[in-house]
Amino acid sequence: MEHRGVKGISTVEFALVTLVFLIAVLGIVDFARALWQWNLAVRATQAGVRAAIVRDFAALNFHRFDGTLSAPIGGQVPASAITPNPTICTRDGCGASLTSLDAVLLDAAAFARIVAPMRATDRRIAAGDVIVEYRHVGLGLAGNPSGPDIDPVITVRLRDQRFEFLALSFLELPAIVLPDFRASLTAEDGHGS
Repeated sequence: MEHRGVKGISTVEFALVTLVFLIAVLGIVDFARALWQWNLAVRATQAGVRAAIVRDFAALNFHRFDGTLSAPIGGQVPASAITPNPTICTRDGCGASLTSLDAVLLDAAAFARIVAPMRATDRRIAAGDVIVEYRHVGLGLAGNPSGPDIDPVITVRLRDQRFEFLALSFLELPAIVLPDFRASLTAEDGHGS
């Protein structure tokens, strides 16, 4: 009779240990998936900013900014020529920050060319998740014949990325909202030419 009791206790212990072990293994699987998704978001953001520095600006007015209005031809574009606030572009449009311009227009095709390599890296990325910022930091050459007078620092941000648990879905854990990812590079000379 004691033998059956010991056998029953062993079975219960085995079941509990197996359950804990399986939850731990599934947790490791989900943690690995979370790291994979994080890495994809970082790589996608880097791909987006690389595309943004070699392709046309999504903010159309940067092509037409004329630094010769505030600096001699061949001279440095003074930082005072425009405001320090960035021009921020989303799929819906751009926010104006250039003091010499009435409005900043969005080049939707250029914006799509920035988003395309990001989506190639991670298909879950939507155009609405991407923000492109153009910030003048004093780089540029007034009267540049091969491109705009501003060589802005371009920042691409990826927002609203969520991690959904898969292996531990039976625990009904809520999705985790990942922080914004961002990457910045300086536009190349002759950009948009």
